[in-house]
Amino acid sequence: MGARYRGSVRIHRDLAGWGVFFVVAGAIPLAVELGLVPSTVLDRWWSFWPLLLVGIGLGLVLTRTSLEMLGGLIVAGTLGLMAAGILTSGFGGLGDLPSGVCGPGGGGTPFEPRSGRFEGDASVGIELDCGTVQIDTTSEGTWTVDGVDDAGRGPQVNADPQTLEIAPPDKDFGTFLGERDRWVVRLPTATRLDIRLRVNAGSAMANLDGARLGVADVELNAGQATVDLRGSTEVDELKIGLNAGTLGLYLPNVSTMGSIEANAGSVRMCAPEGVALRLRTDDSVLSSYDFGSSGLDQSGDVWETPGYDTAVTRIELRIQANAGSIRLDPEEGCS
Repeated sequence: MGARYRGSVRIHRDLAGWGVFFVVAGAIPLAVELGLVPSTVLDRWWSFWPLLLVGIGLGLVLTRTSLEMLGGLIVAGTLGLMAAGILTSGFGGLGDLPSGVCGPGGGGTPFEPRSGRFEGDASVGIELDCGTVQIDTTSEGTWTVDGVDDAGRGPQVNADPQTLEIAPPDKDFGTFLGERDRWVVRLPTATRLDIRLRVNAGSAMANLDGARLGVADVELNAGQATVDLRGSTEVDELKIGLNAGTLGLYLPNVSTMGSIEANAGSVRMCAPEGVALRLRTDDSVLSSYDFGSSGLDQSGDVWETPGYDTAVTRIELRIQANAGSIRLDPEEGCS
């Protein structure tokens, strides 16, 4: 009889950390997609950072012992956990950080309100850096901009009968760390509008009840927003882009089309009852979708509500997620 081979498993120390990182970073988003782990657990993924110090400390304490690898594995696992949080929730958890990066919130000096009227169809552009903006509609025939900031100067407002542009004021280093801008913008429902919203390291809340929209264009850069279109009476096209951001999107109760692209971002999307969806996805190894659990049927790269072709109200969107996630009708809602 031949000798029986006896061996032992050896772990490559340089690669073990990478292995733990990829296992955790991949397994947790999969568990979220399958409904085994609630996504809300990872909404504040950045708060796990103290575990990095724990791992580094254990690595120093256990140097030259049989448990020397433990500290490094904890660090790798924590980084994997944080990466999983980014994949499932985007960078929206950082939305609370501007209070420390851009100055405090809750105070400030009111600035002089601005107002005006449109004549015919119009376009509105709103750009916000490191602050908050609330966008509402009004049955009044005028648009208004009011709020507070560090010095009571207000945003830059350029307007004519067909255009309204709202942008941050020029700031030097001293005012940059002052009170955050907080704006309230009200738009008339009587005017058909194209809206362009850009949020950079800030947050926005848009409730567009009764709005008549041509193009609704939203871009978040390390920001977060909730856009509620449930009460909009017209929406021709949606254009959504996220770069390290988090968006809650309530789809309109009218037929429309458009696109959503999430780069290291997270989108929670809620559809009104009775609205049929057709979602065309682009394959990405680092993307996460849960459309199957929401009752949509898949055919290739297309997810579709059963009976889409005969539905009265239909929404067709091109979906692309690069190191991001798109969730449909989550239990916690889309706010």
